[in-house]
Order: sequence, then C-alpha cells, then structure tokens
Amino acid sequence: MGEPEDHEEHIEDVRAERDALRQELADLRAWLSVKLGLVERGPGPGGLTELSVASDKAIVAKSRS
Repeated sequence: MGEPEDHEEHIEDVRAERDALRQELADLRAWLSVKLGLVERGPGPGGLTELSVASDKAIVAKSRS
C-alpha cells in the first residue's frame, strides 16, 4: 500500500478532474440551451435578468424535434 500522502494527493487530483468535467458539462449545457433557444429569462435580484439553463431532458427533447 502507498503512503497516506500519496492517497490524499490522488484524491485531490481526482476531485480536480471531476470539478473540471462538471464545469465543462455546465458550459456545454449553457451553449446548447442558447443554440436551441431554451434559455429562460426571468426577474432576478436587484432588477437584473436571470437566465436559466435548460435541463438535460429538455435539451435532448428539443434536439430530437
């Protein structure tokens, strides 16, 4: 078995990769939502407009139609 420090370093590497993949997926969802016309606008705090990204299910359904 490896040293505890090696395991902790590996865990941190895996977490960093997971976080990068999550961000990449979020960016893809946002891009697809815009391209497919699925972005929802609504009132946000302080008079700002809030944009909502579509769900994966909505993106798939729209891409099939």
